[in-house]
Amino acid sequence: MSIRHHPTEVVLAGYASGALADGPSLTVACHLDRCPACRGRVRLFEQVGGALLADTDQAAMGEDALARALASIERPAPAPAQRASSPAPQPISGVVLPSALARRGVGARRWVGPGIWVAPVRSNAADGWRTYLLRVPKGVAMPHHGHNGPEFTAVLQGAFHDEGSVYGPGDFSESGEGLEHHPAVEGDEACVCLLSGLGGVKATGLLRLVQPFIGV
Repeated sequence: MSIRHHPTEVVLAGYASGALADGPSLTVACHLDRCPACRGRVRLFEQVGGALLADTDQAAMGEDALARALASIERPAPAPAQRASSPAPQPISGVVLPSALARRGVGARRWVGPGIWVAPVRSNAADGWRTYLLRVPKGVAMPHHGHNGPEFTAVLQGAFHDEGSVYGPGDFSESGEGLEHHPAVEGDEACVCLLSGLGGVKATGLLRLVQPFIGV
């Protein structure tokens, strides 16, 4: 199945400039892992950004700028802070993770129903975005729900249909605040997606009961 759904030019430009939040940036990176067309667009945005920087006027440096820079290089690096130990991430059986996601680390799976689980993904920034993997087996539709803020989705395995469109491996979806939908798995295999949302899901029915336990 070819990739049919891509990030917008605005999203790709934000990724290239480093302006995207941590979670959305990771979902875009997972899409880029499979999409050479979008990788080319990102390179173009990066080249344009570099050219704009080259054309900007250079600011005058202080007389002691070089001395301060050399002093900072020669100063011993501070010892890394001690971090509390956390459970080792569980491997995701049967799912090939893009390199950017594999380096990040995936937490323990939380089972929502038969064959359905979510697994939190470690964030590099405390910015309110929740990033997680979601697996839904074939023939299953997600409960009807809305969104309290934007949500980015990258399909890693399988496919789902939503609002008249089918999203397969490598496809990218962006949902806005206020969207209410009822996505369902398409095809003969389970669907696994990486999602990152701000504000959480606006849940109803059974999903509302389990939402505090699964952190979406």
